[in-house]
Amino acid sequence: MANFIAQLHYFNLFLVLAASLVAGIWGLVLFFMKKTTTIYRPWRITLIFTAIVALLQGVFGILLVLLGQKPGTGTDLYYLHYVYGGIVALAIPVALTYATSGKNVRRDVLVFSLAALVLFAAGFRAWMTGPVHWP
Repeated sequence: MANFIAQLHYFNLFLVLAASLVAGIWGLVLFFMKKTTTIYRPWRITLIFTAIVALLQGVFGILLVLLGQKPGTGTDLYYLHYVYGGIVALAIPVALTYATSGKNVRRDVLVFSLAALVLFAAGFRAWMTGPVHWP
């Protein structure tokens, strides 16, 4: 069971990285274009997908911890994987607290774009801490 969840955790990583990078860059392009708000709908769908796969990544990680797995070699600074993983899972939900709920659409786009790029950076850094180590 742990091997299967570890594989899901690993493959979902690539969805998280790709979706967050696309959502972040696309959002910044929308922010600087200053176009009408009708073009934001496809970007929002991408952002929602990013949030879902990031939360799913966190669920896989928690399941692995509950199964007794540790990232990397399980020594030294392996706990940083948990810190970066927490950032990945919570970046978009935390950005909701800074959004204006549609009152200022451009600001919302900027906030969520920056959150997506932070999510990408944290996900990439979590990946660098190493794959799951099986005892």
